Amino acid sequence: MPLESPARASTSRAWMYLLVCFPILTDVIETGGLPHSPREWFTEAAVGVLIALLVHALRREHLALLSLARSDALTGLGNRRAFAEEVEAECTRARRLVVPLTLVLMDLDRFKQVNDLSGHARGDAVLQQFGNAIRRAIREHVDRGFRLGGDEFALLLPGSNAAHGHAVVARIRDHCVRQDPLWRDGPLGISAGIVEFESAETTSAFVARADVAMYGHKNSGGGSNRRP
Repeated sequence: MPLESPARASTSRAWMYLLVCFPILTDVIETGGLPHSPREWFTEAAVGVLIALLVHALRREHLALLSLARSDALTGLGNRRAFAEEVEAECTRARRLVVPLTLVLMDLDRFKQVNDLSGHARGDAVLQQFGNAIRRAIREHVDRGFRLGGDEFALLLPGSNAAHGHAVVARIRDHCVRQDPLWRDGPLGISAGIVEFESAETTSAFVARADVAMYGHKNSGGGSNRRP
């Protein structure tokens, strides 16, 4: 069963605020009329406010849990589940509105060497560095970054062409090179597949094209000093 997105969850549970009217409705059912005295109205209002506060707290907790379920614990980026949902939604939007959409799939070259030679803690630090570089390089509230698993990452760039995708990858690479000699001197590098959405293709075909492009770049050498 697909996990509900935070935006949809927020909208779908707005009806819960109708529970604020519950104390007055029960009063009408029990007494046949509305409260009479100012004290009774104050009591009903106080109970309504309390219910509203509880509903607000429950909705916030629910949204936080949904966000956690869609996030990668190590990098804070979206996870594979979030990517699957959002790439489908963005393809539908691009197809309907006839607007550009670029997908970038990235894989860290020779990442296994870091884990083997320096340990998994060092490898985790590299993945966190890369996640931070992604957040710095993309447009806030427009583009989205994801960790698909292991050392595989993805970017969704709505309203953008492939040239913008290349520029984003270059910014990510430059940030990594400045932060860590493993990027500057080796062995780490980035292989990236950058493709623009074609309205006639399915979402799975779109992702598959990016995957083929990424492995084509990796097989041609990849590397931190090569641009895809």
